Amino acid sequence: MTDKRENRGKGRSPFILRAVALFLLAAVFVGAATYGALATSKKNQVIQGVSIHGVNIGGRTSDEAAAEIRRQVTTLRLHYLLNGQTVDITPNAGTIPVAKYDVTAAVSEALGVGRDANPAIAMFKRIRTALIGTSIDLPHTLDRTALRAALEQHFSDNVSIGKDARFVITFNENGAPAVSVDPEQDGAVVNYDAVMRATDDRLASLSDETISIPAKQDKPHLTKADLTPLIQAVDAAIRRAPFTLNAKTETWTLSRRNFADLITAVPADNDGSPVLALDRDKMKNYVETLAASIRTEPKNAVFEEKDGKVTTFVPGADGETIDPDASAVAIESVAFGTDDIKPIALPLMPIHPEIDTEKSNRYGIKEVIGVGATNFVGSPKNRRHNIAVGAASVNGTLVAPGEEFSMLKTLGKIDATTGYLQELVIKENKTLPEYGGGLCQIGSTAFRVTLDAGLPVTARQNHSYRVPYYERDGDGKNIGPGKDATIYDPAPDYRFLNDTGHEILIWTDIAGNKLTFTFWGVKDGRTSSQTSSRVYNIVQPPPKKIIQTSELKPGEEKCTEHAHVGSEAVFTYTVNFLDGTKKETDFHSHYKPWQEVCLEGVDPSKLPPGVTTQELITSPDSAAADVPAVTTPVPAR
Repeated sequence: MTDKRENRGKGRSPFILRAVALFLLAAVFVGAATYGALATSKKNQVIQGVSIHGVNIGGRTSDEAAAEIRRQVTTLRLHYLLNGQTVDITPNAGTIPVAKYDVTAAVSEALGVGRDANPAIAMFKRIRTALIGTSIDLPHTLDRTALRAALEQHFSDNVSIGKDARFVITFNENGAPAVSVDPEQDGAVVNYDAVMRATDDRLASLSDETISIPAKQDKPHLTKADLTPLIQAVDAAIRRAPFTLNAKTETWTLSRRNFADLITAVPADNDGSPVLALDRDKMKNYVETLAASIRTEPKNAVFEEKDGKVTTFVPGADGETIDPDASAVAIESVAFGTDDIKPIALPLMPIHPEIDTEKSNRYGIKEVIGVGATNFVGSPKNRRHNIAVGAASVNGTLVAPGEEFSMLKTLGKIDATTGYLQELVIKENKTLPEYGGGLCQIGSTAFRVTLDAGLPVTARQNHSYRVPYYERDGDGKNIGPGKDATIYDPAPDYRFLNDTGHEILIWTDIAGNKLTFTFWGVKDGRTSSQTSSRVYNIVQPPPKKIIQTSELKPGEEKCTEHAHVGSEAVFTYTVNFLDGTKKETDFHSHYKPWQEVCLEGVDPSKLPPGVTTQELITSPDSAAADVPAVTTPVPAR
């Protein structure tokens, strides 16, 4: 029994020994890794096990690591092979490097390994790096334009674009043309997209493996055999020259020699025989010389805000010049045709600004959505002043999507402190000053631009009586009553709703006697229209009222109210939306018959004692006999 136990013990001994040995080896390895992970590295030192693109930088400072990586990338050379010719390029050196490596970013990332804010994560990354290592990518950028330029310079003898056959035109001493054809030339072109992809791969791997440049034969599109049959047509076209060209107010002559220099041929669209044309590149250069005298430059938009209002707004404006392609077509139709020769109008094309209206602001405002205008010819000085102050108050207002605009709220306080002047009105049989006389011109203009923009009007009141100022359009032409809107603090107000889904900018302008409101925003496809006003139930005004007053010089007369017939007026406002829906609104206006009221200066002795004013009413005519005199008019602006 003793021998058997001893034999069994001897049989297990090698296995146990191996297990113990492996355990001790693993313990040593893990211990070493743990020691390396737990070892405190310097603040500016990369931990062991970190590499950048295969280059071990563990234990190095950031400066040492950066120096080593830069040494690696500056010594990298790219090899290109084309038709047996080899060219070497050092991508990260030279006056214009074709590639750049972000060594700083890579070293910074390497330095951060094992230094996470979370201690547990930092410990895990240190242990993992000690056991299996951590590799950091080296970011790079490739300047494709610079690389292509370098390759084209080196391989210029091996690469050339195929050249089409071309016309050769000379003139004898009498100016007669002689046309011949230079033959075509084969060429070779490089697939630069494939070259760039291969270069990117080499840069990413820091590999110097040779890149074979793929090239293929470049056959010309037009041969001598194609152009020879056109020689006679070229000769005939040249003999039709010179041609008279014009654009705007300028006129030029396209001579035979200049015309001949522009002639070429192009393949037909249907793969048929080539046709005569004008060389578009040469035509562009030729047109640029002509356009110098008529070209207008575009204007960049300006949009500046302060305290919620737009203080400066200059819409972007297109410039204009001659369109070379369209001009070539216009000349071709005459030069290569058989009709009578006639002056050729060169078409124009816009030149767009770098900063258009939409790009100039954060709201996307880009276009006019409505314009409205009124005319205030005949207004006295103070009224004109108040209109200007009111227009300036509204100018630059931004109306947010879904916001209801209020004219009274926008105008704010209306008195001397806000720049308004006084205008006399008759109130309680006295001449009393009122600030802001004329502001109804602002309300009426806002009403008209709202209608033009197709927006919903939420509050509008017509004047008590017909006012000539508001029966004219912006150019002063009579349009009749019904398209006015009165405002008076605290009521009535004028309001509309911005339902466009975009910001609306209100911009005002006064030119002479014309006040214009423009709404800028974004069109949503709606259109609007309005009928002319239908006027009915006309009532003649009351007889003239004279108020004698000692406040004016004797004999002096000042009429503050003029006679106006009373009437009803109605027009229909229609808005058609992009989805096919339509909304119609009838705007009704009721105007009272209004009597003429004049102040007449008299000697105080002719008035009753203690009285400064008294009313006189002239004899009524038959048309106004049943209309009572109005003794206390509502103040009207």
